[in-house]
Amino acid sequence: LLLLKADKSELIDAYSKTEDDELLALKLNISDQIDAYNKTEADTLLDEKLNISDQIDAYTKTEDDELLALKLNISYQIDAYTKYEDDALLDDKLNVSDQIDAYTKQEDDALLLLKADKSELIDAYTKTEDDELLALKLNISDQIDAYTKTEDDALLDDKLNISDQIDAYTKKRR
Repeated sequence: LLLLKADKSELIDAYSKTEDDELLALKLNISDQIDAYNKTEADTLLDEKLNISDQIDAYTKTEDDELLALKLNISYQIDAYTKYEDDALLDDKLNVSDQIDAYTKQEDDALLLLKADKSELIDAYTKTEDDELLALKLNISDQIDAYTKTEDDALLDDKLNISDQIDAYTKKRR
């Protein structure tokens, strides 16, 4: 049975390793396909190129410093006072305390003492006077014409009971 089975290598359409190596050797080498320079050739070409500093219109530090030294000093352009001139002008100004029309603390206290006492200005009773006046007032219970609870209960007891009224009504109807 095993002899009747097909060989796998006959079924697969493939090259052997030796056949594969021979075919690959015939192919073109990749380095032959690339148009490239070696390091020496690249360095030579780059040296021949224009230097970037030649393309920029710039000054050196020394040239820059010389040009700045020739410029006008900024302090000459500003119309300003020195600190000493400023202080002298401020000293000549009027003192702010001289401009204010105000009393000293002692003058203020003296003027306040001359003013009237607040308690003399207010027309009011003291607590004691107020309590005495309230005690003299008529008691509210004296003003109302009313019965006490005891008087009220006695008057209600004298009245005819509701059940007595109902009995009297039913006896009349019979």
